[in-house]
Amino acid sequence: MAKRTAIIDLGSNSVRMAIFERTSRYGFHLVKEIKSRVRVGEGAYGQNGTLQNEPLERTVSILKEFHNLCKNLNCHKIICIATSALRDAPNSKNFINQVRHEAGIGMSIIRGTKEAEYGAIGAINLLPTLKEATTIDIGGGSTELAKIINGKIVDTLSLNIGTVRLKELFFDTKKSTDDLEKFLEAVISKTPKHFHSSTVVGIGGTLRALSNAIMERMNYPLKTVHGFEYEIAKHSSWIANIANSTVLDLKEFGFKKDRLDTVREGCAIFHKLILTLKAEQVITSGAGVREGVFLNDLLRQAHGRFPANFNPSIRSLMDRFASNPKDDTYIAKCACKLFDVLAPLHKVDDSCKSQLHISGKLHSIGRSLSFYQSHLHGFYFIINNLNFGFTHKEKTLIALLVKTHHNKLPSFSDLSGYEDLLPEGNVVGWLSFLLSFAKCLNIDFSKPKIEFYYKNHTLHVKSDGSMQLAKEAVKKLVKPASFAIAFR
Repeated sequence: MAKRTAIIDLGSNSVRMAIFERTSRYGFHLVKEIKSRVRVGEGAYGQNGTLQNEPLERTVSILKEFHNLCKNLNCHKIICIATSALRDAPNSKNFINQVRHEAGIGMSIIRGTKEAEYGAIGAINLLPTLKEATTIDIGGGSTELAKIINGKIVDTLSLNIGTVRLKELFFDTKKSTDDLEKFLEAVISKTPKHFHSSTVVGIGGTLRALSNAIMERMNYPLKTVHGFEYEIAKHSSWIANIANSTVLDLKEFGFKKDRLDTVREGCAIFHKLILTLKAEQVITSGAGVREGVFLNDLLRQAHGRFPANFNPSIRSLMDRFASNPKDDTYIAKCACKLFDVLAPLHKVDDSCKSQLHISGKLHSIGRSLSFYQSHLHGFYFIINNLNFGFTHKEKTLIALLVKTHHNKLPSFSDLSGYEDLLPEGNVVGWLSFLLSFAKCLNIDFSKPKIEFYYKNHTLHVKSDGSMQLAKEAVKKLVKPASFAIAFR
C-alpha cells in the first residue's frame, strides 16, 4: 500500500480531501485536510437533479488544485468518491468524464447504503467499542444511517433528506415550517424500528459543528470533537431552537461562518431523527466516510478490522516520536506490576491499569521535541493526537499521567479544568507515582529483572544489580501514602 493516500469525498455541499500517511503496517496519521464549498448540487434539486454548469465548473477547478496538492505532498494514490448529488444526476457520467480528462482524477459514485457503510467502518474502528448504536451522517443531499451491534454493521439506510436539499426546497422558497415538518415526517417515519437506539453516533460536518457548539456552550476542557459525548435531554430544546431560528439569529449559537447557511436544515433533520430513533446519548465521530474509505483500503486483508488489542493512535505516536520503544514498554510493564503489588494500599479500580500501561508506553514521546519540558510536550501530543479508540476521560487521564510523572505528586493546578473528566479521589496521584517509580527503576536504560512484593507496610524491590542510581531517584519521589521502600 502507498505510504500516503488521498481520499476525496464529493458531496452535494462540499468537496473534502484528507491525506493519510502510514507510519507502519497499520499505524497512520492525518497529514493534510482541506475542503471547498463547491456546492456541486446547487440548483439541481429544482431541476430534477440535473447538475448545473456553474457549480460543475467550480468543482472541476477545485479538483485540479487538489490533484496539484497531492503531487506537491508526494501523495500518488488518490481515491475519489461522489455521493448524493451525483447519484441523483442524469448528467453525472458526463461530469465524471470531465473530471478524469481535466483534473486527472478517477471518480466513483457510491450508493447511499455504501456511504452509510463507510461512515460506520470509520466509527467502529476509530471510536471506543460500540456494542449497540446507530450512526447518523447528515450530508447535503442525503442522510445515511447504519445499525451497529457488537461492533458489526447489521444494516444500512439512505434517506433522501439533506441540508442543501432542504435549503433549496423549503428555506429558500420560504415554505412554512409545517410543510417542512410534514416532509421530514413522511421520510423519517419510514425508518425501520430496528434502527432505534439509545445511542447515536454523529458523523459528518453538520453534526461535528453542532458538537463543537455544544462544547463551547459547556466550556468543555478539550478541543477535540472526536469521541465527545452528550446527553440529548440536556440539549434537545436548544437543537430545536437552532432549527427554528432565522438566519440572522444563527450567529448567537456559536457556529462558524461557513456553517450558517445549512446548519438550520441539519439541525431540523437531526432533531427529528433523534426523536424517531428514541435516542438518549450522542457520541461524536470525527471519523466518517473519508476515514472509512481509507480503512477499507488499509484493512482489506484484515476483514475491515484492526488486529485485537491494536490501537492506530498509539502505534502512530510511537512510530513517530518514541526514541526508545523497548524501554518505554519495559516501564509500562513495571508500572503495571507495581499497580498489582500495591493494590491493597492504593485501592484504585483495575480499569485504570490500562491507562497506566499506555501512559508508560508514551511517557517519553515529548523528548522528540525537546528534553526540556518533555512532560508538557508529551501532554500536548497526547491530548491532541491520542484520539482513536479512547473516550475523552481515558485520553485525559493518560495525558495527565505523562504530564505529572515526576518527583512531586500532581498539584491542583496540574488538574485544574479537567476535574469532570478525571476519576475521583487520589487516583491520578497514585498512578502518577507508580509511573514515576517505574521510570526510576530504568534510569540507566538497562531494563533490569526485578521482583516486587508488599509486606508489613513495606514495598520490597529485589534485583541482582546494585541499582544505586534507581535508589537515589526513588528517594526523591513524594509518596501518595505512608509506606516504606526497601531495595534488596
